[in-house]
Amino acid sequence: MGKIIGDRIRQAENFVSFLALFLLAGSVLWGVLTRYITERPAVWTTELSGILFTWVVFIGAMTAWRNHRHIRLTLAIDLLPERMRKIVSKIGDGIVFAFLAFVTYLSFSMMLKGATRPSPVLDIPFSFVYLATFICFAGMSVISLLRLLNLPGLADPEKTEIPDDPL
Repeated sequence: MGKIIGDRIRQAENFVSFLALFLLAGSVLWGVLTRYITERPAVWTTELSGILFTWVVFIGAMTAWRNHRHIRLTLAIDLLPERMRKIVSKIGDGIVFAFLAFVTYLSFSMMLKGATRPSPVLDIPFSFVYLATFICFAGMSVISLLRLLNLPGLADPEKTEIPDDPL
């Protein structure tokens, strides 16, 4: 069951990332073409590109979090004995989870406040832009909680441990 849910979430992430990146490239291309080929540049492309870039970045950050691709400084932890290393890692994971849960709350508040503020050109509520941050931090919080509870198979069914550093 956890693998099926994890697979569906990954498929949705990949779809949203692909769609946002595809539309971002199209928007930038259209903006360049209309600016240099016609006398009337499409002013909406800059705003749309910024919105789509926000989605690409935050969905990508959530994907990187699940795949253990964010930077971790483990030099001091690696010097500790095995038992102490696990304890310190769990404490660190708990702090990270608390931080992500707090930022999820803040991003939800920001999203609600953005509902009454439309974007200048496209008239899209800023809550749509801020939804990307909420989804990102909520997803990262869930993944962190599952790892904290030693349920990494639900957070990432393919990997149950942190991969070795390729460098």
